[in-house]
Amino acid sequence: MYLILKLPTLALHLIRDERWSAMRNTIISLYQPSHLAGLIPTMQRCIERAADAIPAAAAQEHGDVDLSDLSLKLATDVIGQAAFGVDFGLTVTSGGCEAAEFVREHVHSTTTLRMDLSAPLSVALGLVAPALQGSARRLLRRVPGTADWRVARTNDRLRARVDEIVAARHRERGRDGDGEGARRDFLSAVLDARDRSAALRELLTPEHVSALTYEHLLAGSATTAFTLSSAVYLVAGHPEVEAKLLAEVDAFGPPGTVPTADELQHRFPYLDQVIKEAMRFYTVSPLIARVTSQQVELGGYKLPKGTWLWMAPGVLARDAASFTDPGTFRPERFDLAGEEQRRRHPCAHIPFGVGPRACVGQRFALQEVKLSVVHLYQRFVFRRSPRMESPPELQFGIVLSFRHGVKLVAVERRVGTA
Repeated sequence: MYLILKLPTLALHLIRDERWSAMRNTIISLYQPSHLAGLIPTMQRCIERAADAIPAAAAQEHGDVDLSDLSLKLATDVIGQAAFGVDFGLTVTSGGCEAAEFVREHVHSTTTLRMDLSAPLSVALGLVAPALQGSARRLLRRVPGTADWRVARTNDRLRARVDEIVAARHRERGRDGDGEGARRDFLSAVLDARDRSAALRELLTPEHVSALTYEHLLAGSATTAFTLSSAVYLVAGHPEVEAKLLAEVDAFGPPGTVPTADELQHRFPYLDQVIKEAMRFYTVSPLIARVTSQQVELGGYKLPKGTWLWMAPGVLARDAASFTDPGTFRPERFDLAGEEQRRRHPCAHIPFGVGPRACVGQRFALQEVKLSVVHLYQRFVFRRSPRMESPPELQFGIVLSFRHGVKLVAVERRVGTA
């Protein structure tokens, strides 16, 4: 299966061995609790901007809010500021044509990473004849009007935007000396590491830095946006869940109260359950790939070195042996004090993957989603729009997405009421 070749092949997701270890060790400190706690104000500013934009967005769409679109703008703004020190300004109401075009390209780049016959022809061909995919893609991307050509042009423009960000940071560091320590974000950590070590300069080439930055933009926005929009969509269809969630949010403090990282972790147990259940119900990563580094025996089968293995976390998440009545949205199944949670295998629910190559940014993503849900429900409740299909049509790709978005009606809350 060669579907993942559309991602930057030099980035953390696909590289291996010494270069993978060097890249991961370089950025892992940015996702430790002490650093994440300091990102709360940055995240909150973007969240408040997104929430402020909801009434105007609804007025333009017959009262509906496309939460998928808003969540992607929010997540992209957060990753822009937290990882690159750049404000993309997508959640600003007057974002303008440039911001809108950036979002369209970003959405196109993520949603065309499909795993079915609606994908670009080279990807669809890879489903039935993997050996032909590479040559077909190289040919079709040169043919104007084809899906492969459009995807290539979009990805080239996004990469150019990312390259501009990296180049600007290089220029800034040149003006300010080596720049080490002036910032503490993802891009600075990578560049600082390169400057400190000749070995890392060899491993983290400019091409690898750009690829890693591009991957960070895609992975840090599309997955978080899907998780946030799916959680709110599911809560909107289950009044009993909404009532318990609102009670927990209101008990924390008056509207506008911003939780700390520690409070997010310990004061919102039901919110934790809601997010875990949303990620189980709509698992954002349909497939997780691994390659054997040596011959192994698995389930009685001997697998030679270099064998591709594919896990389907969404299938595990719908296994009735681990999740009673798996087609029902029931956050209580993740109650830490419940019998169901205690007896469940720890790998039954692995939305972020498992092992040393699990998602390095999972704490970052969960903090952002939790903070967003708290603020949104301090200000609004949401109802499913009659203009949205039910059940929603899903699009399967490298990440899951809602084919037609999540259309909701946002109702502003009065203090103390739902």
